[in-house]
Amino acid sequence: MADFPTAITLDVATPLGMALSLQTDSVQVPSALGEVGVLPGHLPLLAALRPGIMAYRQNGQLVRAAVGAGYVEVTADSVRLIAEFFMLREQIDVELAQKDLHASEGRLKACKGTIDDIEYLEAEREVQWAQARLQLAASAAN
Repeated sequence: MADFPTAITLDVATPLGMALSLQTDSVQVPSALGEVGVLPGHLPLLAALRPGIMAYRQNGQLVRAAVGAGYVEVTADSVRLIAEFFMLREQIDVELAQKDLHASEGRLKACKGTIDDIEYLEAEREVQWAQARLQLAASAAN
């Protein structure tokens, strides 16, 4: 009988390179269909990521980060994210995020296509990314 894993390797890659690589005991990510919580021994999973807040434990402390759209692959002992963006709370420029939110909401309102039109989907994703950064920046506990 195989040993049950007691830790998870968490890797986060962005177009700029590896943003994070560490061992943790739990991970929570925002999938396109809802939040996914992962503990050691999780069943294999491949899911689309939506922009939002992810969480993991590092040295016993809960760490939260904003992630952009992408994909997550889960195995019994690893979580791999490929995301457009990854930002820790201290990396967020609140003024820029507010400007981005205002601009992307304007683009979303101006869309003349349907909700499955690529222009609409991109504007919606930009709104979600700006909202995730602002939510993380406003959170009292990291």
